[in-house]
Amino acid sequence: MKRNSDDNETKGKIVYRFETPVYPANILYVNLVANYSCTNNCLFCSRPRNKKEVGKPNIYEKKAGSFLFLPAAPSIDEIMDSIDAEIKKDDVELAIIGLGEPLIYLPTAVEVIKKVKEKYHIRARVDTNGLVKCMYSDPAKILEETGLDEIRISLNAINEEEYVKLCKPKFKDAFSNLITFVRECVNSSIDTYVSFVVGFSADGITQRTNEEYKAFALSLRVNPQNIIFRTYVSLD
Repeated sequence: MKRNSDDNETKGKIVYRFETPVYPANILYVNLVANYSCTNNCLFCSRPRNKKEVGKPNIYEKKAGSFLFLPAAPSIDEIMDSIDAEIKKDDVELAIIGLGEPLIYLPTAVEVIKKVKEKYHIRARVDTNGLVKCMYSDPAKILEETGLDEIRISLNAINEEEYVKLCKPKFKDAFSNLITFVRECVNSSIDTYVSFVVGFSADGITQRTNEEYKAFALSLRVNPQNIIFRTYVSLD
């Protein structure tokens, strides 16, 4: 996925696919994110942080096998045109992910989910860091009313101090808003998953056991089968 500097402004893909033993090929992934933007700056994340780092190897584009840098956020029409061109009859799910935080663009995500479900009648999923409540009012209710089937929220810590050190959020009160959002999603009709990165270490970072993470997720009333442990992968 390494790009030359002359190629740095090349527009990446809006939709893409990949297949692993866990994730089948009949899922269409949607990228809404401009400039790899995110509301966190997680220590474990290999996401390029600015235009100078465009083309920097990262595990996300490596896994997707696709270049995902978008110099501007795509319009709803651009997204739907890309979906229409790539969707297959046997696709079972549309997953809004990208490289960065997709729910920065909550209004766009909502419209895309509505249109896709009306036109193709497939499941819709969003993967997010869960800080959308720092930007929008009642996001869980909005997503539920949109018809979102599944949401996967990256927790990665069990208290505010550890979250701030590990994820370096850009918003004040990020952790409390994150936890409230998780609870609201759990109480909605959306099938709610939470995930934790495990096996990452750095100075000043507390490493928790899977059991500790699980106990915290259960305290938020997440279903035991909806707790995901993601093993840290280094590019070194």
